[in-house]
Amino acid sequence: MALASFKVGAKELFIPDVSIALLRTPGLPANNAKFHVPLWFSKLDLRDYLFHVYGVEILSVRSYVKQSRVQSGRPGLIRPAFKRWHRPRATKFMTVELARPFVWPEEPDDGYVEWGLKENNDVEKENTKWQELHMGQNRDQLVNEERRERMREQAKALLEGKAKWKAPEGRTGKNFRRGE
Repeated sequence: MALASFKVGAKELFIPDVSIALLRTPGLPANNAKFHVPLWFSKLDLRDYLFHVYGVEILSVRSYVKQSRVQSGRPGLIRPAFKRWHRPRATKFMTVELARPFVWPEEPDDGYVEWGLKENNDVEKENTKWQELHMGQNRDQLVNEERRERMREQAKALLEGKAKWKAPEGRTGKNFRRGE
């Protein structure tokens, strides 16, 4: 790798734990690239990251934070809470000017149609089957085989007289109606 034409930062990262997304922006020229970065990411961090990971030199960096719209209620509430407002987390974008132009490859015409179609259909069938079994009309038909076998053995022992039935402790007492 060539030497940098700028002063390299002293922060050593061997395995970066950030996700930086290169966005497809057809309106920008070929020597500009737009990234979606974490809010705490600085211009120097992006410059060093692109140089060390990809060997890309950049001439300038522009960054802006896009604020989200104010929403009613609080995050995580199912029902809307009126007269309570919050602003969701903002997003940060950085546009860099590259020393050498980068041209996106052409988008495939039908490449997205067949990619993973069989796997997606299989997963969808399994999810539907699981939902019908656990949450649909068949949920009362679930059978715990181990519990069924234990109950069968207990009933057999009671009928043969090998075991004597007694009420579960702690739930009912002598003065059950008084709450004791």
